[in-house]
Amino acid sequence: MSALDHAVTELEAKRGKEENERLTRHRAASVFLKEFFDADIATSKKLRDSGVQASFDGLRIVLRKPEEGVYAEAMLIVVGEQGEIDVSGRSLGPVAGPDKDAKKKELIAEIISHFSL
Repeated sequence: MSALDHAVTELEAKRGKEENERLTRHRAASVFLKEFFDADIATSKKLRDSGVQASFDGLRIVLRKPEEGVYAEAMLIVVGEQGEIDVSGRSLGPVAGPDKDAKKKELIAEIISHFSL
């Protein structure tokens, strides 16, 4: 095997490993977001009482107040390309095992602040 072939083979292996790691982070963030939506958003009496509507499509949570009209800014919580959680364009970073509770608290604080609850 030539040195070039060897270098390309190593590069392909490295890229494959990095892609698998990215997909693993992405799946973990998607699962976290679904759990957060099901446990904390969909069941929230405070959000309902405040007129906030929520939807989840597997990769993003959309929170909005329809009574504020079409020009009101909705809140988006999304899974980014690298498996991080983004809130209205700002990254909160990836979801790690022991970090889940802290990430959930950050999301709750962002929601409270955005909707002035």
